[in-house]
Amino acid sequence: MSADDRHLGSSCGSFIKTEPSSPSSGIDALSHHSPSGSSDASGGFGMALGTHANGLDSPPMFAGAGLGGTPCRKSYEDCASGIMEDSAIKCEYMLNAIPKRLCLVCGDIASGYHYGVASCEACKAFFKRTIQGVRLDRVRGGRQKYKRRLDSESSPYLSLQISPPAKKPLTKIVSYLLVAEPDKLYAMPPPGMPEGDIKALTTLCDLADRELVVIIGWAKHIPGFSNLSLGDQMSLLQSAWMEILILGIVYRSLPYDDKLVYAEDYIMDEEHSRLAGLLELYRAILQLVRRYKKLKVEKEEFVTLKALALANSDSMYIEDLEAVQKLQDLLHEALQDYELSQRHEEPRRTGKLLLTLPLLRQTAAKAVQHFYSVKLQGKVPMHKLFLEMLEAKV
Repeated sequence: MSADDRHLGSSCGSFIKTEPSSPSSGIDALSHHSPSGSSDASGGFGMALGTHANGLDSPPMFAGAGLGGTPCRKSYEDCASGIMEDSAIKCEYMLNAIPKRLCLVCGDIASGYHYGVASCEACKAFFKRTIQGVRLDRVRGGRQKYKRRLDSESSPYLSLQISPPAKKPLTKIVSYLLVAEPDKLYAMPPPGMPEGDIKALTTLCDLADRELVVIIGWAKHIPGFSNLSLGDQMSLLQSAWMEILILGIVYRSLPYDDKLVYAEDYIMDEEHSRLAGLLELYRAILQLVRRYKKLKVEKEEFVTLKALALANSDSMYIEDLEAVQKLQDLLHEALQDYELSQRHEEPRRTGKLLLTLPLLRQTAAKAVQHFYSVKLQGKVPMHKLFLEMLEAKV
Protein backbone atom coordinates (compact mmCIF):
# COMPACT_ATOMS: atom_id res chain seq x y z
CA MET A 1 0.00 0.00 0.00
CA SER A 2 1.38 3.35 -1.04
CA ALA A 3 1.81 6.34 1.24
CA ASP A 4 -1.24 8.05 -0.32
CA ASP A 5 -3.37 5.00 0.37
CA ARG A 6 -2.26 4.88 3.98
CA HIS A 7 -3.02 8.59 4.32
CA LEU A 8 -6.53 8.17 2.91
CA GLY A 9 -7.21 5.19 5.14
CA SER A 10 -6.16 7.13 8.22
CA SER A 11 -8.37 9.99 7.14
CA CYS A 12 -11.35 7.69 6.82
CA GLY A 13 -10.54 6.18 10.18
CA SER A 14 -10.67 9.60 11.81
CA PHE A 15 -14.21 10.05 10.55
CA ILE A 16 -15.29 6.71 11.96
CA LYS A 17 -14.91 8.12 15.44
CA THR A 18 -17.68 10.68 14.78
CA GLU A 19 -20.02 8.32 12.94
CA PRO A 20 -23.66 8.71 14.00
CA SER A 21 -25.38 5.75 15.61
CA SER A 22 -27.67 5.18 12.64
CA PRO A 23 -27.48 6.31 9.02
CA SER A 24 -31.20 6.99 9.08
CA SER A 25 -30.86 9.72 11.69
CA GLY A 26 -30.17 12.30 8.98
CA ILE A 27 -33.26 11.31 7.01
CA ASP A 28 -35.44 11.36 10.15
CA ALA A 29 -34.23 14.81 11.03
CA LEU A 30 -34.96 16.05 7.53
CA SER A 31 -38.55 14.89 7.80
CA HIS A 32 -39.01 16.91 11.00
CA HIS A 33 -37.51 20.23 9.86
CA SER A 34 -38.49 21.99 6.67
CA PRO A 35 -36.68 25.18 5.69
CA SER A 36 -39.41 26.34 3.30
CA GLY A 37 -42.44 28.52 4.29
CA SER A 38 -43.14 30.59 7.35
CA SER A 39 -45.58 28.08 8.84
CA ASP A 40 -42.94 25.36 8.76
CA ALA A 41 -40.46 27.74 10.31
CA SER A 42 -42.76 28.55 13.14
CA GLY A 43 -43.58 24.91 13.67
CA GLY A 44 -39.88 24.11 13.81
CA PHE A 45 -39.32 26.80 16.38
CA GLY A 46 -42.16 25.40 18.51
CA MET A 47 -40.78 21.86 18.24
CA ALA A 48 -37.37 23.15 19.19
CA LEU A 49 -38.77 24.64 22.33
CA GLY A 50 -40.57 21.40 23.09
CA THR A 51 -37.41 19.38 22.52
CA HIS A 52 -35.50 21.65 24.85
CA ALA A 53 -38.15 21.22 27.47
CA ASN A 54 -37.94 17.45 27.21
CA GLY A 55 -34.29 17.56 28.20
CA LEU A 56 -32.67 16.21 25.03
CA ASP A 57 -28.95 16.94 24.77
CA SER A 58 -28.92 18.20 21.20
CA PRO A 59 -31.26 18.63 18.23
CA PRO A 60 -31.24 16.00 15.45
CA MET A 61 -28.60 16.39 12.76
CA PHE A 62 -28.31 15.24 9.15
CA ALA A 63 -25.92 15.47 6.24
CA GLY A 64 -26.07 18.55 4.06
CA ALA A 65 -25.30 16.84 0.70
CA GLY A 66 -26.89 13.82 -0.90
CA LEU A 67 -25.13 10.56 -1.67
CA GLY A 68 -22.85 11.08 -4.66
CA GLY A 69 -22.47 14.86 -4.30
CA THR A 70 -19.61 16.67 -6.06
CA PRO A 71 -17.05 16.69 -3.19
CA CYS A 72 -17.61 13.04 -2.48
CA ARG A 73 -17.32 12.10 -6.14
CA LYS A 74 -13.92 13.79 -6.28
CA SER A 75 -12.72 11.94 -3.17
CA TYR A 76 -14.01 8.70 -4.56
CA GLU A 77 -12.14 9.18 -7.85
CA ASP A 78 -8.90 10.02 -5.99
CA CYS A 79 -8.95 6.82 -3.97
CA ALA A 80 -10.59 4.44 -6.50
CA SER A 81 -7.35 3.64 -8.29
CA GLY A 82 -5.49 2.24 -5.25
CA ILE A 83 -8.20 1.00 -2.88
CA MET A 84 -10.67 -1.84 -3.05
CA GLU A 85 -14.26 -1.04 -4.05
CA ASP A 86 -15.75 -1.75 -0.60
CA SER A 87 -13.23 0.59 1.05
CA ALA A 88 -14.08 3.36 -1.43
CA ILE A 89 -17.82 3.04 -0.76
CA LYS A 90 -17.23 3.05 2.99
CA CYS A 91 -15.06 6.13 2.75
CA GLU A 92 -17.70 7.86 0.58
CA TYR A 93 -20.36 7.10 3.20
CA MET A 94 -18.15 8.47 5.95
CA LEU A 95 -17.61 11.73 4.13
CA ASN A 96 -21.35 12.13 3.55
CA ALA A 97 -22.22 11.28 7.14
CA ILE A 98 -20.37 14.24 8.65
CA PRO A 99 -22.98 15.71 11.02
CA LYS A 100 -24.05 19.31 10.26
CA ARG A 101 -26.47 21.22 12.45
CA LEU A 102 -29.35 23.06 10.76
CA CYS A 103 -30.99 26.28 11.86
CA LEU A 104 -34.27 25.21 13.47
CA VAL A 105 -35.94 28.40 12.29
CA CYS A 106 -35.07 28.77 8.61
CA GLY A 107 -33.35 25.45 7.81
CA ASP A 108 -29.98 26.97 6.83
CA ILE A 109 -26.64 25.70 8.20
CA ALA A 110 -26.49 26.57 11.90
CA SER A 111 -23.46 28.44 13.16
CA GLY A 112 -24.02 27.28 16.73
CA TYR A 113 -26.39 27.49 19.68
CA HIS A 114 -27.79 30.96 20.19
CA TYR A 115 -30.21 31.63 23.05
CA GLY A 116 -30.67 27.89 23.58
CA VAL A 117 -31.57 27.07 19.95
CA ALA A 118 -29.41 25.92 17.04
CA SER A 119 -29.63 28.77 14.55
CA CYS A 120 -27.77 30.58 11.82
CA GLU A 121 -26.31 34.08 12.13
CA ALA A 122 -29.39 35.76 10.65
CA CYS A 123 -31.81 34.06 13.03
CA LYS A 124 -29.43 34.73 15.90
CA ALA A 125 -29.90 38.45 15.28
CA PHE A 126 -33.66 37.90 15.18
CA PHE A 127 -33.62 36.18 18.57
CA LYS A 128 -31.54 38.99 20.00
CA ARG A 129 -33.97 41.69 18.85
CA THR A 130 -36.95 39.69 20.07
CA ILE A 131 -35.54 39.06 23.54
CA GLN A 132 -34.26 42.58 24.01
CA GLY A 133 -37.61 43.99 22.84
CA VAL A 134 -39.56 42.32 25.67
CA ARG A 135 -40.26 44.83 28.40
CA LEU A 136 -42.06 44.21 31.63
CA ASP A 137 -45.29 46.02 32.39
CA ARG A 138 -44.24 48.88 34.60
CA VAL A 139 -46.50 49.47 37.57
CA ARG A 140 -45.87 50.76 41.02
CA GLY A 141 -45.42 47.98 43.56
CA GLY A 142 -44.53 48.71 47.16
CA ARG A 143 -40.83 49.46 47.55
CA GLN A 144 -40.11 48.11 44.08
CA LYS A 145 -39.98 50.78 41.44
CA TYR A 146 -41.29 48.39 38.81
CA LYS A 147 -42.75 44.93 39.10
CA ARG A 148 -44.10 42.31 36.72
CA ARG A 149 -47.82 42.28 36.09
CA LEU A 150 -48.62 38.62 36.81
CA ASP A 151 -52.23 38.96 35.77
CA SER A 152 -51.31 40.24 32.32
CA GLU A 153 -48.71 37.50 31.85
CA SER A 154 -51.27 34.83 32.57
CA SER A 155 -53.49 36.22 29.82
CA PRO A 156 -51.45 36.82 26.65
CA TYR A 157 -54.46 38.22 24.80
CA LEU A 158 -55.55 40.56 27.57
CA SER A 159 -54.97 43.66 25.48
CA LEU A 160 -57.31 42.34 22.78
CA GLN A 161 -60.22 41.64 25.13
CA ILE A 162 -61.80 45.07 25.31
CA SER A 163 -65.26 44.89 26.81
CA PRO A 164 -67.78 47.71 26.32
CA PRO A 165 -68.01 50.03 29.25
CA ALA A 166 -70.82 49.17 31.57
CA LYS A 167 -73.26 51.80 32.74
CA LYS A 168 -72.58 53.22 36.16
CA PRO A 169 -75.10 52.64 38.96
CA LEU A 170 -77.73 55.28 39.49
CA THR A 171 -77.25 57.95 42.11
CA LYS A 172 -79.07 57.46 45.41
CA ILE A 173 -81.38 60.41 44.78
CA VAL A 174 -82.59 59.05 41.44
CA SER A 175 -82.99 55.58 42.95
CA TYR A 176 -85.16 56.99 45.77
CA LEU A 177 -87.29 58.91 43.27
CA LEU A 178 -87.85 55.77 41.19
CA VAL A 179 -89.00 53.87 44.27
CA ALA A 180 -91.28 56.74 45.35
CA GLU A 181 -93.02 56.89 41.97
CA PRO A 182 -96.77 56.24 42.49
CA ASP A 183 -98.72 53.42 40.93
CA LYS A 184 -100.90 53.94 37.89
CA LEU A 185 -104.22 55.71 38.34
CA TYR A 186 -107.46 55.04 36.51
CA ALA A 187 -110.05 57.68 35.64
CA MET A 188 -113.18 55.56 36.13
CA PRO A 189 -115.63 57.94 34.41
CA PRO A 190 -119.18 57.93 35.79
CA PRO A 191 -121.06 55.22 33.84
CA GLY A 192 -124.56 56.75 33.99
CA MET A 193 -123.61 60.20 32.73
CA PRO A 194 -124.18 60.91 29.00
CA GLU A 195 -121.19 61.61 26.84
CA GLY A 196 -120.23 65.26 26.43
CA ASP A 197 -118.15 68.05 27.87
CA ILE A 198 -119.71 67.78 31.35
CA LYS A 199 -118.80 64.10 31.64
CA ALA A 200 -115.26 64.74 30.41
CA LEU A 201 -114.66 67.65 32.80
CA THR A 202 -116.21 65.79 35.72
CA THR A 203 -113.97 62.81 35.05
CA LEU A 204 -110.85 65.00 34.84
CA CYS A 205 -111.68 66.96 38.02
CA ASP A 206 -112.26 63.79 39.99
CA LEU A 207 -109.03 62.31 38.62
CA ALA A 208 -107.09 65.47 39.54
CA ASP A 209 -108.41 65.39 43.10
CA ARG A 210 -107.29 61.79 43.60
CA GLU A 211 -103.94 62.54 42.03
CA LEU A 212 -103.42 65.45 44.45
CA VAL A 213 -103.67 63.05 47.38
CA VAL A 214 -101.08 60.82 45.73
CA ILE A 215 -98.77 63.79 45.00
CA ILE A 216 -98.75 64.86 48.65
CA GLY A 217 -97.68 61.36 49.71
CA TRP A 218 -95.10 61.23 46.92
CA ALA A 219 -93.54 64.56 47.93
CA LYS A 220 -92.79 63.27 51.42
CA HIS A 221 -90.49 60.63 49.89
CA ILE A 222 -88.35 63.16 48.04
CA PRO A 223 -84.95 63.33 49.81
CA GLY A 224 -84.76 66.62 51.71
CA PHE A 225 -88.41 67.61 51.32
CA SER A 226 -89.45 66.48 54.79
CA ASN A 227 -86.66 68.59 56.30
CA LEU A 228 -88.51 71.74 55.23
CA SER A 229 -90.98 73.42 57.52
CA LEU A 230 -94.62 72.43 57.15
CA GLY A 231 -95.43 75.88 55.78
CA ASP A 232 -92.78 75.64 53.09
CA GLN A 233 -93.94 72.15 52.14
CA MET A 234 -97.48 73.44 51.62
CA SER A 235 -96.21 76.47 49.68
CA LEU A 236 -94.24 74.29 47.27
CA LEU A 237 -97.17 71.93 46.72
CA GLN A 238 -99.68 74.75 46.19
CA SER A 239 -97.33 76.38 43.70
CA ALA A 240 -96.33 73.33 41.61
CA TRP A 241 -99.16 70.79 41.82
CA MET A 242 -100.55 71.51 38.33
CA GLU A 243 -97.05 71.33 36.81
CA ILE A 244 -96.63 67.89 38.36
CA LEU A 245 -100.01 66.76 36.99
CA ILE A 246 -99.21 68.06 33.49
CA LEU A 247 -95.75 66.43 33.52
CA GLY A 248 -97.35 63.09 34.36
CA ILE A 249 -99.75 63.44 31.41
CA VAL A 250 -96.85 64.32 29.11
CA TYR A 251 -94.76 61.30 30.13
CA ARG A 252 -97.69 58.87 29.79
CA SER A 253 -98.44 60.27 26.33
CA LEU A 254 -94.93 59.75 24.91
CA PRO A 255 -95.68 56.32 23.32
CA TYR A 256 -98.75 57.73 21.52
CA ASP A 257 -99.18 59.91 18.44
CA ASP A 258 -101.19 63.11 18.99
CA LYS A 259 -103.06 61.70 21.97
CA LEU A 260 -103.07 62.71 25.64
CA VAL A 261 -103.14 59.97 28.27
CA TYR A 262 -104.83 61.50 31.32
CA ALA A 263 -105.07 58.02 32.85
CA GLU A 264 -104.52 54.46 31.76
CA ASP A 265 -108.19 54.16 30.83
CA TYR A 266 -108.80 57.74 29.67
CA ILE A 267 -107.08 58.85 26.45
CA MET A 268 -108.19 61.90 24.47
CA ASP A 269 -107.38 62.81 20.89
CA GLU A 270 -107.91 66.17 19.21
CA GLU A 271 -111.58 65.58 18.37
CA HIS A 272 -112.43 64.38 21.86
CA SER A 273 -110.62 67.39 23.33
CA ARG A 274 -112.57 69.77 21.07
CA LEU A 275 -115.92 68.29 22.17
CA ALA A 276 -114.89 68.64 25.82
CA GLY A 277 -113.86 72.27 25.33
CA LEU A 278 -110.20 71.41 26.00
CA LEU A 279 -108.77 72.02 22.52
CA GLU A 280 -106.48 74.89 23.56
CA LEU A 281 -105.16 72.96 26.54
CA TYR A 282 -104.74 69.86 24.35
CA ARG A 283 -102.52 71.75 21.91
CA ALA A 284 -100.43 73.30 24.71
CA ILE A 285 -99.79 69.92 26.37
CA LEU A 286 -99.10 68.28 23.00
CA GLN A 287 -96.35 70.83 22.39
CA LEU A 288 -94.60 69.61 25.51
CA VAL A 289 -95.11 65.98 24.49
CA ARG A 290 -93.39 66.58 21.17
CA ARG A 291 -90.50 68.33 22.86
CA TYR A 292 -89.91 65.45 25.28
CA LYS A 293 -90.27 62.95 22.45
CA LYS A 294 -87.50 64.72 20.59
CA LEU A 295 -85.29 64.48 23.67
CA LYS A 296 -86.26 60.81 24.22
CA VAL A 297 -86.78 61.39 27.93
CA GLU A 298 -86.15 58.36 30.14
CA LYS A 299 -88.05 57.52 33.30
CA GLU A 300 -85.10 58.44 35.52
CA GLU A 301 -85.05 61.89 33.95
CA PHE A 302 -88.83 62.23 34.25
CA VAL A 303 -88.93 61.53 38.00
CA THR A 304 -86.02 63.92 38.62
CA LEU A 305 -87.63 66.68 36.55
CA LYS A 306 -90.88 66.18 38.44
CA ALA A 307 -89.09 66.65 41.77
CA LEU A 308 -87.30 69.70 40.36
CA ALA A 309 -90.64 71.17 39.26
CA LEU A 310 -91.84 70.88 42.85
CA ALA A 311 -88.73 72.46 44.34
CA ASN A 312 -88.51 75.18 41.66
CA SER A 313 -91.32 77.19 43.18
CA ASP A 314 -92.26 80.76 42.36
CA SER A 315 -94.21 81.13 45.60
CA MET A 316 -93.85 84.37 47.51
CA TYR A 317 -94.62 82.66 50.82
CA ILE A 318 -91.43 80.62 51.27
CA GLU A 319 -90.12 81.04 54.82
CA ASP A 320 -86.65 79.44 54.54
CA LEU A 321 -85.28 80.29 51.13
CA GLU A 322 -81.88 78.78 51.94
CA ALA A 323 -83.38 75.38 52.78
CA VAL A 324 -85.42 75.38 49.57
CA GLN A 325 -82.31 76.38 47.60
CA LYS A 326 -80.42 73.43 49.10
CA LEU A 327 -83.22 71.12 47.96
CA GLN A 328 -83.04 72.57 44.45
CA ASP A 329 -79.27 72.14 44.35
CA LEU A 330 -79.56 68.56 45.58
CA LEU A 331 -81.99 67.61 42.80
CA HIS A 332 -80.08 69.58 40.18
CA GLU A 333 -76.86 67.76 41.05
CA ALA A 334 -78.71 64.43 40.94
CA LEU A 335 -79.84 65.19 37.38
CA GLN A 336 -76.34 66.29 36.38
CA ASP A 337 -74.76 63.16 37.87
CA TYR A 338 -77.24 60.96 36.06
CA GLU A 339 -76.59 62.60 32.70
CA LEU A 340 -72.83 62.48 33.26
CA SER A 341 -72.84 58.77 34.07
CA GLN A 342 -75.56 57.50 31.73
CA ARG A 343 -75.65 60.02 28.85
CA HIS A 344 -72.09 61.35 28.83
CA GLU A 345 -72.13 61.51 25.03
CA GLU A 346 -74.59 64.45 25.32
CA PRO A 347 -72.84 67.04 27.51
CA ARG A 348 -75.62 69.64 27.01
CA ARG A 349 -78.52 67.32 27.79
CA THR A 350 -79.03 68.58 31.36
CA GLY A 351 -79.49 72.12 30.10
CA LYS A 352 -81.94 71.00 27.42
CA LEU A 353 -84.07 69.20 30.00
CA LEU A 354 -84.09 72.15 32.39
CA LEU A 355 -85.14 74.48 29.57
CA THR A 356 -88.43 72.56 29.30
CA LEU A 357 -89.51 73.71 32.78
CA PRO A 358 -90.56 77.25 31.72
CA LEU A 359 -92.85 75.82 29.02
CA LEU A 360 -94.22 73.38 31.59
CA ARG A 361 -95.04 76.28 33.92
CA GLN A 362 -96.80 78.19 31.13
CA THR A 363 -98.88 75.14 30.23
CA ALA A 364 -99.80 74.58 33.86
CA ALA A 365 -100.92 78.20 34.18
CA LYS A 366 -103.27 77.72 31.20
CA ALA A 367 -104.72 74.60 32.78
CA VAL A 368 -105.33 76.36 36.10
CA GLN A 369 -107.10 79.23 34.37
CA HIS A 370 -109.27 76.85 32.37
CA PHE A 371 -110.39 74.77 35.35
CA TYR A 372 -110.91 77.86 37.48
CA SER A 373 -113.29 79.17 34.83
CA VAL A 374 -115.08 75.81 34.93
CA LYS A 375 -115.35 76.20 38.70
CA LEU A 376 -116.86 79.67 38.30
CA GLN A 377 -119.49 78.30 35.92
CA GLY A 378 -120.61 75.86 38.60
CA LYS A 379 -121.62 73.15 36.15
CA VAL A 380 -119.08 70.58 37.24
CA PRO A 381 -118.82 69.17 40.80
CA MET A 382 -115.35 69.52 42.37
CA HIS A 383 -113.86 68.02 45.51
CA LYS A 384 -112.62 70.19 48.36
CA LEU A 385 -108.87 69.56 47.95
CA PHE A 386 -109.00 70.32 44.23
CA LEU A 387 -110.91 73.55 44.92
CA GLU A 388 -108.42 74.69 47.56
CA MET A 389 -105.49 74.09 45.24
CA LEU A 390 -107.19 75.99 42.40
CA GLU A 391 -107.88 78.99 44.61
CA ALA A 392 -104.30 78.98 45.94
CA LYS A 393 -102.97 79.33 42.39
CA VAL A 394 -105.25 82.16 41.29
